[in-house]
Amino acid sequence: MIQGHVFDALLSPQVKSASWYYVHDFFHGFIAPMFLFASGVAFGVATIRSWDQHIVWGERVRRRVWKFLALMAIGYALHLPYFSLRKTIHAATSMETTAMVQVDALQCIGITLLILQGSVFLLRKKELFVRLVALGGTVVIFASPIVWSLHFADKVPLWMAAYLNAENGSWFPLFPWSAYILCGVLFGYCFLNARSYRDEVVAVLKYAAVSAGLAVLALLSLRLPFDFYPPHDYWKSDPSIILVRLSVVCIVAAAIFLADRYIQAASRIPSIMGRESLFVYIVHLLIVYGSVMGPGLNYYIGPTLSLVQTLIVTVLVFVVVMFLAVLWYGLNSNHRNVADRLKLAGAAIFLLAFVIRPW
Repeated sequence: MIQGHVFDALLSPQVKSASWYYVHDFFHGFIAPMFLFASGVAFGVATIRSWDQHIVWGERVRRRVWKFLALMAIGYALHLPYFSLRKTIHAATSMETTAMVQVDALQCIGITLLILQGSVFLLRKKELFVRLVALGGTVVIFASPIVWSLHFADKVPLWMAAYLNAENGSWFPLFPWSAYILCGVLFGYCFLNARSYRDEVVAVLKYAAVSAGLAVLALLSLRLPFDFYPPHDYWKSDPSIILVRLSVVCIVAAAIFLADRYIQAASRIPSIMGRESLFVYIVHLLIVYGSVMGPGLNYYIGPTLSLVQTLIVTVLVFVVVMFLAVLWYGLNSNHRNVADRLKLAGAAIFLLAFVIRPW
């Protein structure tokens, strides 16, 4: 993730025009599905393992809902055109407003998990919830080309239209990206249903095999002499490419699960980076792209670097992010109340400055 964003921001156009960069772009396209899939797995495992605690309003659910809302708020904050509410309202152009409400990974994750938590409250039955998730994932995957062919901007508010397709510049609209989260929930459910390590292996491999089989069928459907769908972006919304990416993600997840039993990492760094993935995501975006509070490397350096130079910057950014993530993890683990207060104070200061700054 960090490497892809640094390359995107700093590699010169001459380097990006090379044929290898298109191959790099293709494989980098699997990072976002993995990120979303992992979010779904985490939600599914945490929810299903403690089901009774998630069907009633309590401290755990309250913290979870606030976290999901915070994800969405951070996603929008990263796209603010100005660090002033008044200036944003009165001076933002239509292009800036569209960019501000576009849906990225954080909003996609936040709203999808909120919907899932709401479904847990309403349904209250674990099996019924799992069936609904499976149905929802199927609908999202196979309806995405249709949704992408529709124009919502004239029918619903712009911010709402941004959640449905990429018509208004959204990188991660619910169609099709929420499908990876929903499938992650199903993966977590299959894993938890296993009663032994052998059952876990069988469940994980079956899930990966079914995903790969669906991907093959979807690719074979492309050979049919007719098309089911209206014109759409194949690489972003077609069920065949969604299922191919999903199958790769599932195979990678299965491989990691199988390897984990035999490969014990000597360092805690990978585990910490995984636990603090949200922190890593936000910090590296601020470093690379900046925000209304200050510019990032793309402003100071721009797309001017050679491949070697960009690799060096990538390593430096990774080291900085890793160091900060370890510090934050230590604070969060050993002084949870202090960490919570720092988060609240930071959010309050940002919001207050955003509201009172005149221009």
